[in-house]
Amino acid sequence: MHDLVLEVLSGPALESRQLRLDAPRVLGRSPECDWVLADPGISRRHAGIERRSAGLYLRDLGSRAGTFVNDHAVDPERPVPLAEHDRVRIGPWRFRVRREESESAHNPANVGSPVSLGSVTRIAVPVLAAERRLELLVEFAAITVNAEDVTSVVHHLCDFAHRGSGARVASVWLYADGGFEAAASLPAGETPFPCIAEVIESAGHGSVVQADIELPGSSGVRPVIAVALRVDKEVRGYLLAELMRPDARQRADAAEFAHALARLAGLTLGNVERRTMERRVERLHADLDQAREVQRQILPPTHGVCAGTRYAFHVHPGRLVAGDLVDVFALDEHRCAVVLGDVAGAGVGAGFLMASVQAYLHAELLETCDPALAARRCNQYVSRVGGGRFATVWIGVVDGRARCVCFVDAGHGHGRHIDANGRPRELVSRGAIPLGIDAGAQFEAESLRLAVGERLVLYSDGIAEIRGAGGETFAPTVLDQILRRGGDPQVIVEAVIAGIELYAGGSMPSDDASILAFDLPD
Repeated sequence: MHDLVLEVLSGPALESRQLRLDAPRVLGRSPECDWVLADPGISRRHAGIERRSAGLYLRDLGSRAGTFVNDHAVDPERPVPLAEHDRVRIGPWRFRVRREESESAHNPANVGSPVSLGSVTRIAVPVLAAERRLELLVEFAAITVNAEDVTSVVHHLCDFAHRGSGARVASVWLYADGGFEAAASLPAGETPFPCIAEVIESAGHGSVVQADIELPGSSGVRPVIAVALRVDKEVRGYLLAELMRPDARQRADAAEFAHALARLAGLTLGNVERRTMERRVERLHADLDQAREVQRQILPPTHGVCAGTRYAFHVHPGRLVAGDLVDVFALDEHRCAVVLGDVAGAGVGAGFLMASVQAYLHAELLETCDPALAARRCNQYVSRVGGGRFATVWIGVVDGRARCVCFVDAGHGHGRHIDANGRPRELVSRGAIPLGIDAGAQFEAESLRLAVGERLVLYSDGIAEIRGAGGETFAPTVLDQILRRGGDPQVIVEAVIAGIELYAGGSMPSDDASILAFDLPD
C-alpha cells in the first residue's frame, strides 16, 4: 500500500493536490494536521488514515460533520478499510484513493504498429433520443440497479451497447494494474476494438469521440465511437463500439445512446462500490466483534474476591481489538495469580497474541505457581511464535495467608503502591526485559509484603501516556490525586476510569487502556 495517495477531486483549493499515504495521516482544521482543511465545518482533528498489516484504514476522529467513504458514513467507533478508487468526502472536499503513478495510466501505449487516424471528431450529443433507445436505457437501469459486482454491470453494458448502437462489436475496458484491460465484449467470439491512446485520450476529456481508424493488417477504415465511464468524475474505463458502417446518422444516434448508457453505468458502478464498501465494513466488524467476544470470554469477572484477594479491573480496547491482557484466578485456597500486560502494537494481530500469551501464562501458573518460571517459559513461547512482537507483563502470585506478593515485572513498569495511610508511591522493582525479545533471558521473582490497608494498582501504557489539552501526561501526577481519595479496589478503578474520560476531553482514548487494583482485606 506504500504507493497510494489521497487526491483532491473537488473542493476549496489546498496547498497540495495529493497526500501520500505512506505514514499515519490526520486531516482537520488544526494547523498541526498533515492536511489542513480550513473550513469552519471541519473539526480540528477530523479524520485519520492509518497503515496496518492488512492495509489502510480510515477513522473518523469524532468529527461534528462526519466522514464518508463511497457515500458510506464512517462510524467513529469503527474504522473502515480503504482501497484504490475509494472516494472520501469531508465537508466541501471530495478525495479519491489512487496509486501514485496512476496519472500515466491514462496514456496507454498503442496496440501493435502505429495506426492511421482518418479523422477524430467530437460529436455534440443530441437532446432527444429515439423511443427504442429510451426503452433500452430504462431496461438497463432496472436490470443493474441492484447489481452486486462490477462484472455483472460491464456485461450488461456491453449487451445494451451492442443492441442499442447497432455496433458490430461493443467492448468495455477498465483500468487495472496501471493500464486498461478488456473486461467484457459482445458478441462473443468477435475481437474487441483495441483501446488506442489517441481515441481514449480525447474521450477522457468528457466528450463522445468518433474516429475512422485503419488498423495494421485490416482492410479499409473502421468507424468507432468511444465514451468514458466515470464514477464521481473519475475515469474508470471506456466503452468502445465499432460500428457496422461509416454512416453519419448512425454515428450520431450511436453517440447519443452510448453517452446516456455510459452515464447510467457510471452511477451503477458507484452504487456497486458503495455496497461493496458496506459489505467490507460489515465483514470486518463482524470478525472484530467475534474477536472481542472471545476476549471477553477469557477475561475473569471485573471485580470480586479470589482466594482471599479483593480485586477490580477495567479493560478499554483501543482501535480494533485489545492488546492488553488481564487475568485473576485462584491457584489454591490461599493463593491467587494476578497478571496485567500489554502486547506491542494494536489491532487484530496484537489481540490474538494477547489471547495466546494470557492462556499460556494461565496454564503455567496453574502448574507451577512460580511467576519466574512461568515468565521464562512464556518468553520462549513468544520468541518462537510472536513474529517479532513482544509483551510487557507484570506476573504476580498473592499469598493471602502470608500477606506476601511474589512477582516478576517483565518490562511493564507501570504500578503504584498505596500505603495504609492512602499515600501512593512508585511500585519499585528490579524488573526484567519484556517477553519475546531474547529467548534465553532469565527472570527472577521479587516479593513485597502487603499490609492491611495497602493496595497495589497496575496499569498499561495506554493510561500512562494519556495527555491532556496542555500536553501533560495523566500518570503519575493526576493518577495519584485520584488514588489519594482512597476506597476499595472497585471504587479506585471506577474513579480512575472516570478521571481518564474527563482528562481526555470526555471520551476514552483510542489506544488500549487497562487498570487493575487489588488488596488483602482484614
